[in-house]
Amino acid sequence: MLKSLGPSQNPLLRKLARGLARLSSSMGWLSVRYPTYTLEDRLQQFKALSLPFPAGTFIRFNEFFVPYIFSGSDRDGAFALGTITEFQRGPQLQFLKRLAQGRLSEMGGRGFVDMDHLIRLLDFGRAASEIWSNMPKSSQEWVEGFVAGLNCVQAQRKRGVDEKFLGIQPEPYTPLDILLFGRLAGADVNWPIYFSLIEHRLSGDFIEWWNRLRRVGAGVSTSFDSPNSSRPSTAQQIGEFLNSLSRSGSNSIVVHGTRTQSGKPLMVNDPHLGQHLPNVWMMVGLRTPTYQCVGLMFPGVPILGLGRNPSLAWGGTNLRAASSDLVRLDDSTLHNTAEQVVKIRVRFSWSRTRKLRFSPHGPVLTDCAALGRLCGKDNLALRWAGHWPTDEITSFLQGMQAQKVEQLQQAMHGVGVTPLNVLGADTAGNIGHVLAATLPKRPSFPENDWVLAESMASEHWSVQVCARDFPSVINPAAGFIVSANNRPSEVTGLGFLFNGDDRVMRARALFNSQKRLSPHALLSLQLDVTSPLADQLSSQLAEFCRPYLRNSEQAVLCNSIDLWGGAYTADSFAALQFEFLLAALVKQLSVLRYAGRTPSLMDQWSYLSACLMEDLENLTDTERAKIVSLCVDEANRKAQHWQLWGNLHKIRLRHVLGHVPLLGKLFSSKSFPAAGSRETLMKNAHNLIRGFDETSYGSQSRHLSDLSDPDENYFVLLGGQDGWVGSQLLTDQIPLWQTRQSIQMPLRPSRIEQLFPHCIGRLE
Repeated sequence: MLKSLGPSQNPLLRKLARGLARLSSSMGWLSVRYPTYTLEDRLQQFKALSLPFPAGTFIRFNEFFVPYIFSGSDRDGAFALGTITEFQRGPQLQFLKRLAQGRLSEMGGRGFVDMDHLIRLLDFGRAASEIWSNMPKSSQEWVEGFVAGLNCVQAQRKRGVDEKFLGIQPEPYTPLDILLFGRLAGADVNWPIYFSLIEHRLSGDFIEWWNRLRRVGAGVSTSFDSPNSSRPSTAQQIGEFLNSLSRSGSNSIVVHGTRTQSGKPLMVNDPHLGQHLPNVWMMVGLRTPTYQCVGLMFPGVPILGLGRNPSLAWGGTNLRAASSDLVRLDDSTLHNTAEQVVKIRVRFSWSRTRKLRFSPHGPVLTDCAALGRLCGKDNLALRWAGHWPTDEITSFLQGMQAQKVEQLQQAMHGVGVTPLNVLGADTAGNIGHVLAATLPKRPSFPENDWVLAESMASEHWSVQVCARDFPSVINPAAGFIVSANNRPSEVTGLGFLFNGDDRVMRARALFNSQKRLSPHALLSLQLDVTSPLADQLSSQLAEFCRPYLRNSEQAVLCNSIDLWGGAYTADSFAALQFEFLLAALVKQLSVLRYAGRTPSLMDQWSYLSACLMEDLENLTDTERAKIVSLCVDEANRKAQHWQLWGNLHKIRLRHVLGHVPLLGKLFSSKSFPAAGSRETLMKNAHNLIRGFDETSYGSQSRHLSDLSDPDENYFVLLGGQDGWVGSQLLTDQIPLWQTRQSIQMPLRPSRIEQLFPHCIGRLE
């Protein structure tokens, strides 16, 4: 919903926004574009807090404000981790807490009431109490120490500009809040698809498009609505909002020592998530009696989702498994639901009351009016594996201690949501892959719908399967493992909306071109922006168009895309020509076949790469002659206007306040050219390009570990470590990102002291 807002296109209003930004800076207000706090300022602010660190517990910082925590006990280490998490990301955590609880209306007003109603029905915290009671004592103590650190700082720090703007009064944390954050981070990647498609189940062409979607897979988001509509429907807004919660992408690659120059494994991780401020990850180093590791942490969840310890590196990607089902409820079931009436507080308005009903198959989602109006007489409930009491925190804490790939795979047996491909490499030379998920044991999926009858839902959800029940891999013959959200195996009932193999194909081709890889070569692979399917499709389009060309300029465009190679570099002209030709052809197809309405599956790369040529070949010769010349001319005209891919396709990082009209410029970074595309290894996603485009999803952090040396671990965030609006450290890693540099995170104490010179706490 917030994406419909943004900086004004009116030049007078843009000038006014710039003036307000400069005025706010001169008055001492805080913003992203005009930061006021330096590293020294932030260190002094942290040092000024009253933090009861015991002797031997201290935090070192490098020049990018990345913390490295030392402690003689695990609980004190967790406490220190909590203090720096709240200090750097407190306002972000307070926002996420309200989001997960369905309290957006308290910050944004009445436009978010339907969102809050739906989130409360999704009930992220439903299993939290049971998870906590079943959690091992060691895990509970780690979480309790972390919560104590959060609350220690939260009680002392001042409110952030974003908290004041959104009307947030900081609240203390409990252990159940930590589990709530974990479930929020585990939102099902399929929800955006379900909710954007739900209103089309009763339409005449739904089955045709649904079966196409199942055949070609799904991208970041999918719906059947026209992408050209001036205002998205409520269902689209809900789908887009849910998509912003899910971890739907990523690359993870491990290379066996037989394929590396050092003879030891290499690992790279490249999470694909929302590109916004602050970054969704924090960079952290830990040295306690149990945990000696470095990596990336989701704020509020005290585990490293990817990283390295002295013996093991780990990472992963979203499995895109079906961890949810929608269930059509019978009338008899509806009469036996538990009912609760809740009050939703609304900023600048009166409170609203809403009904929540919970059936044996889960919450009745169609009680949310925005969905209920779209489903006719159907009442749909949600079955979600996230309502089962699975303990991901313990699994990852065990993984952080693992010494071998086999131990990492065993640790993942407890993971429920989000379903993950987890990859690992150890210093003994092993590499491996495990499917980390807890899912219903489905025999199959419905052919023409994804909504289950109650009898089928009861059958499917009666038995759970987890990582120990799925195939795992150790030391494959190829000498490397690549995971990129593609279908990992032919497990029955695992899922039905996987990504294609574009990124995997490209990685394998690059591997096969080299016998042994260096860390630098693997980094180059990680940053690659060539799409094999785009290369293939561009040549097919050139061949398709040539018989219908009318002049030499049109022939030049076809020759250009035919010879292009699929590389989305920022200085590419052919990438523009190809993308504009795609958009023009899809537009004309929609006129010929759908009366000008463009089903937005046609906007998705999965359709374009798998079905577009099929649909073009089905046109009559008269239809081809009518549209091809027009499309090539349009592509030529637009490409000549923009000249370079990077002139049109850019990254601009925005804080949540960056979407506010007029004032949004205060809370947005400067834009810069974005190489890459939808399914390149370095992803900067987009739909069909019709004009200027600012990507908001794709590569936003990087990790590389060389297991030949415990100090050879490198990370970088698109943005910065600090989440405090007004801090220079909110965006100070952007230059590193642009110049392909990164931050070293060593494991040896002597090297840590050299690279992390700023120390706060009690050494002895």
